[in-house]
Amino acid sequence: MNREDEMNEQLDNTPPPVRPPWYKRFGLGGVFAALLVLMKWKTVLGFLKGLVFLLKFSKFGITTLSMLATIGVYAWFYGLWWAIGFVLLIAIHEYGHMVAARQQNIPVTAPVFIPFLGALIGIKEQPNDAATESIIAYGGPLFGLLATVAFHLAAYLLHSPLLFSLAFTGYFLTLFNLIPASPLDGGRIAGAVSPYIWLIGIPLIGLLLWFSFSPILILILFGAIHRAWDFWKHRHDEYYATDSSFRLKIGFAYLALLLLSGILTYETHFTAEALRPRI
Repeated sequence: MNREDEMNEQLDNTPPPVRPPWYKRFGLGGVFAALLVLMKWKTVLGFLKGLVFLLKFSKFGITTLSMLATIGVYAWFYGLWWAIGFVLLIAIHEYGHMVAARQQNIPVTAPVFIPFLGALIGIKEQPNDAATESIIAYGGPLFGLLATVAFHLAAYLLHSPLLFSLAFTGYFLTLFNLIPASPLDGGRIAGAVSPYIWLIGIPLIGLLLWFSFSPILILILFGAIHRAWDFWKHRHDEYYATDSSFRLKIGFAYLALLLLSGILTYETHFTAEALRPRI
């Protein structure tokens, strides 16, 4: 056996690296997220409401500036054209919320974009019931999915790896956003069917957090638990008294969107992986 064969044999016999325990995987990002969780949830909500307050006086000024800033941040990591396409998908998603809200006679503000968090729109009047809230929530994923389908079709026509990558990202984010845990759109949609469905979404967020730690997931999980607890304290309120026929309609529409997003995410994953440049 020559020296090269011995080296290959040693490499083959090298044990796989040991995955550190979960508490060591948190790192500095975990410490930061833990501090956020220790804050009162109202403090986090107050910060978000402060961003919405700025929108009331800026109209589209903050929207444009925040969009350009977000494109700049994503361009630094992923390239300019990918950043423009991704922010466009986010904008269309938010536009879907705006259209649905205005159809329900709920005034809203223009969105503000936040890198790695997405975008927020300000709702000037809270919905009167869970049914109205679910319609507004449904508009975002619906518009986002339709926009992603357009990217997907363009990717096939142009044989573009960039567009395939954007299509996969759009489908995946739509699928993630449909997890039945409020404050995600899926949780607000499922709340019109039955807020008890959140008992499925909350553990799912926890499972995702276990396998892929993210401070954003911690905030979502914390918000979902807070919303579920708030529902339990007010479970007899008329806010959640939804007509059975509407529950059936919104439930079917939710499952259809969830299933379609899952199938398309699965399909584009393999295409995007096959077209990814190899070094």
